[in-house]
Amino acid sequence: MKDGDVMKNRLSLIAAILLVFFVLASCAPAQPKTTPTPSPAATPTPAPTPTETAGEDNTGDEQGDTGEKSTPEGLEDGVYTGRSDEDERGNYGEIKITIADGKITEAEYIEYTSDGKEKSKENGYEYEEALKAFEDLPKKLIETQNVDEVDDYSGATGTSNKFRTAAKRALGGSPENAGNGE
Repeated sequence: MKDGDVMKNRLSLIAAILLVFFVLASCAPAQPKTTPTPSPAATPTPAPTPTETAGEDNTGDEQGDTGEKSTPEGLEDGVYTGRSDEDERGNYGEIKITIADGKITEAEYIEYTSDGKEKSKENGYEYEEALKAFEDLPKKLIETQNVDEVDDYSGATGTSNKFRTAAKRALGGSPENAGNGE
């Protein structure tokens, strides 16, 4: 035999082996399909209370368990104060809301550092978005007359949340001694 014939025989043998391999592979039984394990049954959710009902406009007519309100409706004239919880850095906000003739006529919001210093340029606080929010959020509350309609201030979400919490607590309290959340 010549070298060329040996080479042809080897290539033919390799081709035959590959052909057999592919034929056998295509005839092999398919892998068994796995059936997904059923999920545990969902725990039923209790029906919402009247103050939690989805889609309702909760304007503060009813007080929840927290004593927080969103509007001045039904409140007597006076100055109401409220305080937010401390955030992860110990910062918190305080608000004074003046009610006259059933309307919010004034609102003043101040935020404090963990050591009780007012956040202001004068005290070295330089976060512009928050400084603007301290002024604009009370104006928005006076305009809307509803804490829930005061949107997050862009770039100052934490301040917005503290503002709304303090305002709801103020409106949920009494004049001059409103709930401070303590």
